[in-house]
Amino acid sequence: SEKSEEINEKDLRKKSELQGTALGNLKQIYYYNEKAKTENKESHDQFLQHTILFKGFFTDHSWYNDLLVDFDSKDIVDKYKGEKVDLYGAYYGYQCAGGTPNKTACMYGGVTLHDNNRLTEEKKVPINLWLDGKQNTVPLETVKTNKKNVTVQELDLQARRYLQEKYNLYNSDVFDGKVQRGLIVFHTSTEPSVNYDLFGAQGQYSNTLLRIYRDNKTINSENMHIDIYLYTS
Repeated sequence: SEKSEEINEKDLRKKSELQGTALGNLKQIYYYNEKAKTENKESHDQFLQHTILFKGFFTDHSWYNDLLVDFDSKDIVDKYKGEKVDLYGAYYGYQCAGGTPNKTACMYGGVTLHDNNRLTEEKKVPINLWLDGKQNTVPLETVKTNKKNVTVQELDLQARRYLQEKYNLYNSDVFDGKVQRGLIVFHTSTEPSVNYDLFGAQGQYSNTLLRIYRDNKTINSENMHIDIYLYTS
């Protein structure tokens, strides 16, 4: 996650470089799929040492019972294993490896500590959005959280849902997907910014498309804003 200044607009990946399957799955992930959201969960269970397994996470899902959360290091696991945590993330079943087959969904990151992490009132995150250099207004209700330290994933999932709804971000050109390149940047006053190329996804399916969240990156929500740059060429 280098600072956004270091990502040149010309280096952004074009939508046309993504395979149709990847584009369709990105739309599915960010727009249609329900997210795993819950508070005050606890688990000591693991499948591999960089995972935490939440048994019985889903109470009324037609397929899944358990949620396997995958991180990119054991250090992150040690911070959250056996602690009260809140979860907010995009989960998937196809090519989810681990846990009880066909009864376990997988998720990358999306975990924060539960205790002492609640804001007194919900934070609505300001968003600046430029389409081909022209600033467009984004409703303040678009991205919000009740957490002091929040995963970038929680904010990104909300922001991209809006971009799909408003700008057909992951539609093909035929279906009015005019945006060809894009960058989203999460700024705070105290930490380095975090940014994602909106078409920089790897692979075709959720098990690789969502891997950007495996670092479980969190930021302080209290003095933050989001900048989004969209380009139609």
